[in-house]
Amino acid sequence: MTTTRADFDKVMVPNYAPAGFIPVRGHGSRLWDQSGREYVDFAGGIAVSAVGHTHPAVVAALKNQADKLWHVANVMTNEPAIRLAQKLIEHTFAERVFFANSGAEANEAAL
Repeated sequence: MTTTRADFDKVMVPNYAPAGFIPVRGHGSRLWDQSGREYVDFAGGIAVSAVGHTHPAVVAALKNQADKLWHVANVMTNEPAIRLAQKLIEHTFAERVFFANSGAEANEAAL
């Protein structure tokens, strides 16, 4: 059964207006819809995922980490997070870092 944009409109809260097509595959800056039609993805992802689709280095890093430990939120920490924080402090003005997944959390931390 094919899912359509009309299905989206029936079940999702209308706070965003996504494209009229449904992407099912992506590579680099390209997307393909359910019919195989190719599009240029001018958004390319959001926030920290703006590296295009299926970049080999990103896919390898995700697979490697997924084999070890998945998401533990901010109630615990993990080795990659600590190593990244150390690199950020070493190469920027920051004395400490706060990892967040949304602008709301970033604003709360700033307050």
